[in-house]
Amino acid sequence: MKHLTTYLGIKIFQAGRTLVCGPLFSAQLAGFLFELLAKAEVKRILFLGWGGALNKSLRRGDLFLPKKAYSRLGLVKELYPQRKVFFPSKACLKAFETELVGLNLTYKVGTILSVDYPILYERGKNIPKRQKPDVLDMEASAFFALGEYFHIDVSGLIFITDRVGELTQKEPQSLKILRRRILPLFKAFTEKDE
Repeated sequence: MKHLTTYLGIKIFQAGRTLVCGPLFSAQLAGFLFELLAKAEVKRILFLGWGGALNKSLRRGDLFLPKKAYSRLGLVKELYPQRKVFFPSKACLKAFETELVGLNLTYKVGTILSVDYPILYERGKNIPKRQKPDVLDMEASAFFALGEYFHIDVSGLIFITDRVGELTQKEPQSLKILRRRILPLFKAFTEKDE
């Protein structure tokens, strides 16, 4: 891939008509990037992120496909003051699931809660009573909200790196294997755009 530029610490590479950008560490950075990508007339975004499991059935190293995102993010409140629930693009999500199944990658689906400051949600505390999220992260709902705002199709895949409330410095062994296994997933989308 050809390195195009670095924008606010985010490296942007190009292969054919596909851009690969990262790393992103906040919803605010996602906002800046979406504005740039909207001006470049990007039509679809597939993101790869990481999150902490709230649901006991999720294990470190699992792949998780969010089908709904609850937001507790300041950025999203600025865009949609009355909304707290956001969804990926149906077409993008379906394409993602088709590729995952085709590559025989096991994944789980569910809801994600995106927050500005995860420490407040340690051990599953402070989660709104009516929401039952499976995973905690800091960006997914912002990606979905920004996609809707800028008319860009968005879907994403999350690596489960830990369990909320358990401090660990150890990377799950399966994460390294999964990284290698999902490269064909992103390669498939890149080749379709060439």
